[in-house]
Amino acid sequence: MTPTPDPNQRDLELVRRFQAGEEGAFDQLVHAHRRDIYRLAYRLLGNHADADDMSQEAFLRIYRSLGRFRGEASFRTWATRIVLNLVTDRRRELATHRPTSLEELGPAEHPFEAGKQDGIIQVEILRRAVGRLPKRQRETLILRVFQEMKFHEIAAVMGCTVGTAKANFFHALRGLKQRVGS
Repeated sequence: MTPTPDPNQRDLELVRRFQAGEEGAFDQLVHAHRRDIYRLAYRLLGNHADADDMSQEAFLRIYRSLGRFRGEASFRTWATRIVLNLVTDRRRELATHRPTSLEELGPAEHPFEAGKQDGIIQVEILRRAVGRLPKRQRETLILRVFQEMKFHEIAAVMGCTVGTAKANFFHALRGLKQRVGS
């Protein structure tokens, strides 16, 4: 029986090959991580167009920075941190422009319009409740639930202890229960 390769080792090998001048190694990294990067961006931003743009921006930033990657964290952790930083920057940009009318709002912004089904409304209520959590709690919840990261990985991404990551997750769950009335 052949042992399954360690994804962290595979990533580190691809990074080293890229740093040695093999451009195709970056394509392999993109292929291995594009779905997770996109999913994370979507969970944080809430729409496909922004998530697609953010994913492309993340890979551009990864490409530009990969020569300086030292391997102190896993590639996955490092890339996740890049996405979180980009999303934070994007939210700052969006905060400067607030919609002024329902016409300016996208469909995800006004979920209670006529014709929406109850299930869609419930998902939207949950999405909004997650969006209103404090930043660290929201990010911890998304990394744990949707990215299926372990607490030690979350701690590495967020630059905190495992205990703090667990506490953020606990407080996020408690905050969601309060916001959605469960």
